[in-house]
Amino acid sequence: MHVRSVWPDHRRRMYNSNIIAKIADKLEEGLNEVHTLMEAENSKMEINLKHVLEELSISCTKYVTISKSSTTGPGTGKTKLDKEYLKLCQREIEHIGNMSKNLRALVTKNSFKERYKTAQSYLVKLKSLVDDPQHALPDVFLWIISGGKRQAYHRILARDIIYSIVDEESGKDCGKVQTMFLKLPGKRGVGPSGWTIQVKLDILLWLGILKHKKNFINGIPKGFETTHELRNAERPRALPPSVIHYVEKHMFQLRAHVYQARSLIGSDASGLSDPFGRVIAGEFSKTTQVIDETLSPTWDELLIFEEILIYGTSEEIQHDPPTIIIEIFDQDKVGKSEFIGRGMAKPHVKLVEESYSKPKFPPSLEWFDISRGTDRAGELLATFELLEIPSDSDSISLPPLPVAKDIPVYKDQEVKDTGPILPVPRGIRPTLARYRIEVLFWGLRDLKRVHLLKVDKPRVDIECAGVSDRIDKPRVDIECAGHILYSSIIQNAKRNPNFNTPVKFLDVDLPEQELYRPPLTIRAVDCRSFGRYTLVGTHTINSIHKYMYTPLTKKEREAEERRKSLHQLKALDYIENNYLPNTYVVNGGDNNIVENSPLLPKDITIAVGYGTQDPTKKMKTEINKKRKQSIDEDIDDEEASKDWWTKYFASYR
Repeated sequence: MHVRSVWPDHRRRMYNSNIIAKIADKLEEGLNEVHTLMEAENSKMEINLKHVLEELSISCTKYVTISKSSTTGPGTGKTKLDKEYLKLCQREIEHIGNMSKNLRALVTKNSFKERYKTAQSYLVKLKSLVDDPQHALPDVFLWIISGGKRQAYHRILARDIIYSIVDEESGKDCGKVQTMFLKLPGKRGVGPSGWTIQVKLDILLWLGILKHKKNFINGIPKGFETTHELRNAERPRALPPSVIHYVEKHMFQLRAHVYQARSLIGSDASGLSDPFGRVIAGEFSKTTQVIDETLSPTWDELLIFEEILIYGTSEEIQHDPPTIIIEIFDQDKVGKSEFIGRGMAKPHVKLVEESYSKPKFPPSLEWFDISRGTDRAGELLATFELLEIPSDSDSISLPPLPVAKDIPVYKDQEVKDTGPILPVPRGIRPTLARYRIEVLFWGLRDLKRVHLLKVDKPRVDIECAGVSDRIDKPRVDIECAGHILYSSIIQNAKRNPNFNTPVKFLDVDLPEQELYRPPLTIRAVDCRSFGRYTLVGTHTINSIHKYMYTPLTKKEREAEERRKSLHQLKALDYIENNYLPNTYVVNGGDNNIVENSPLLPKDITIAVGYGTQDPTKKMKTEINKKRKQSIDEDIDDEEASKDWWTKYFASYR
């Protein structure tokens, strides 16, 4: 399909916006990586931030060069606002480039957070310059029409698909096969009705002037038959082909390794969900098992799509594999399943001639963002493999599959024959180690009313990436890797808001890799009459790595002891040099003592000052000042702690 129309030439506005948008996207991607390293307290975060600032400085310099060299070319601004806005962008981006270059030299361990915030301010400034104050070309609309009615649509910015001979000026989606999700028109496309997929469309769009028409075939995946229409594509009056016939195709097997999710949206009244995942590849889809009542489900499943036919050359498929769609739903016992969120991923492609060996295979698990509309809905830990199947069926060289796992069946659970459930293979799944989670349940304060009723019997539950058990009374629970840690129930929150049993612990298996460690979800619930409970509130700690304690090894412990001993010796030397006299007086005895004689004969009297000297007036003044300052600090500490302890003891009355 193609459309020809005549419009004013305002390409320069879109070109300028595209260059700035690409600089901002690159900076945002780099800062996100730095933020991930900063959360994990990785030592490489300083090096990465310096690299991001260096790339920003280079990109800003390149923008100034391109924009100044193209001010006299075709498509330049025709109005005074165009010219003034271009000068503003050049001035601001040149300033950002110089500042980022200077900031790179100032990044240190102590000033890292401050420099990171400064880099974020550069990103905000760049994003404010992306949108041009004047319109260029109208947006492009895609409609799905069925039965003479418009069913779903998608809106694309013209600058995202505009073509330019300068790569930086082209739109980010120009001449690329992309996956689009069409939504319902009008108010039906907003809210829960517009979250689910109406139409999934794989499409390639190209927008450009007639002179550049010959370049539209550059982005089409290779492997098609060159027809007469394609050979004459460079002619201005020649029409583009309506059909492209592919002669090269490959058969693949898709393996979806779905391990777990974290920080999902709670859809039920309890603040939890019964999530299950759906993986969509082309025209095929498969679902995982349902995990009851949790926000951090661990599925640990391998979903296999046996035969997926993909057109194009093997190099094209490996460079740009098809997009995998992952949707997460909350299963309701009555009615339709509720949509939680959606994510997209690219699989790791293995061709026939490649060996299934390290470092490329098996791939590592990755975190994928799950979103619902414009809101963040959680994260999914998974990875996807696209393995080419040889044309000779007798020589299938696919890696072996793991042994199917046994699924426990509960009393009130329906048994569905879904076939064998395969776990994530050992080389891909995280390696686990035994940990103990210790929790000090102290108390609850400032509890708000829930449904106009006071919270009288609260409880806390702590969950950590697992399957929650059925709850019959409100409390605070802590769940971790398939277990929940429940606090004791406070019988009267108004009279005594503290827990009777403060310390509890739980032994769990957690991943050794810091990247895979699960979140910690804390829930407060109110236990009411007749076994009812009401959710009071939730809080999620994204990763528990900051609370991990790793004991020192024998070598590290010995090195620490040596370091302490050396520090103590230095302290003693300092005391001796500042307070001890360098001489002592020997009274009596002969001065000419023979070396062979004892060092301390009985008739010798030694007078030692025990490390003290007669203090001078200056030393006395300094000692009195320090003593007075110490007394004042002790008094301040007592006053500060008195209020807290007073409240603590008062809570028991």
